[in-house]
Parts: sequence; structure tokens; C-alpha cells
Amino acid sequence: MNLIRPSRRKGFSLLEILLSLAILGGSLAVLSQIVGTGGDASRNARELSMARVLCQSKMAELLVSRVQPVAVPSTPLPSPDSESDTQFNYMVEVGQAPMAGLLTIRISVEAVSIDGGPPIASYSISRWLIDPLLGLEQAEADEAAAKAAEESEAAAMESESSSATPSSGAPL
Repeated sequence: MNLIRPSRRKGFSLLEILLSLAILGGSLAVLSQIVGTGGDASRNARELSMARVLCQSKMAELLVSRVQPVAVPSTPLPSPDSESDTQFNYMVEVGQAPMAGLLTIRISVEAVSIDGGPPIASYSISRWLIDPLLGLEQAEADEAAAKAAEESEAAAMESESSSATPSSGAPL
């Protein structure tokens, strides 16, 4: 009995190589999509953080200045990152708050897309401020002046009463 042994082949067949290349190509395509999405998300996060810093900076400038806040239409703003080519615009809106004597200040900053599409990132801050035209500072100054006048009158009356009483060693 002569048994025929099957021959052992060494290596891969052409079909196996084509199948492995197809799997490798598909996985590379999926990975490139993931990398692209991650890059876009990273850029959006960077632009949002820059918009937040610029917005907070503009609000601080407005709060430090002791002038009446005024509305500012959309105005270009330089990017804090010298290597960035993104253009930022800011806008200030001023309105009456629901409570009397207060103003609502809203500052918005957006990162504008270079190709003219929708903004890449947008950030806003709203604050209530005491209306400078309300006259609280003048009222405080008037109150301080009135208090100083009362104190000077009281001191003058006290000095008059002390000079009108005779001293104990003088004869009457």
C-alpha cells in the first residue's frame, strides 16, 4: 500500500496576500479619518480657548475703564498666537438689565473661518454692571461732604462751648 502524502507548500497564496492587503488598506483608511477628525477637534479646541481668553480680556478692559460702556459692532481683533492665521472678531452689546439701575454687558468673540464659512468657535460673557449714569458716585460724594460738614459744625460748637465756660482758677 502506497500512501500518497500530500505535498506541503511553503509561503502564502496570492489570495491570502490580496486579502491581507485589503484589510490593511481598509484599516489605514479608517485611521486616517480618525486622525483628520482629531486634528479638526484639536484646532476647534485651540480656537475656542483663544476666543475665551480674548473675551475675558475685553471684559476686564471694560470693567477697569471707568467710562460709560458703549456697544461695539463686530470688530477685528488680533490673535494672541502669532503663528495662528485665524481672524477673531469681537462685539459688545449694552442693554438695560431687568433691575433698575443696572446694565447688561455682553461681549462675544468668534474665530472666523478663512474660507468664509461658519465661525470655527464662538464664546460670550455677560455681566451686570451698575449704570454709571445713575449717579451713585456723586451721591456718595455728596453724602461724604454732608458728613464732613456735620463733623466740622460739631467741632465748632464744641470749641465754642469750651471757650465760653470759665476756667476754675479765675475769680468771678
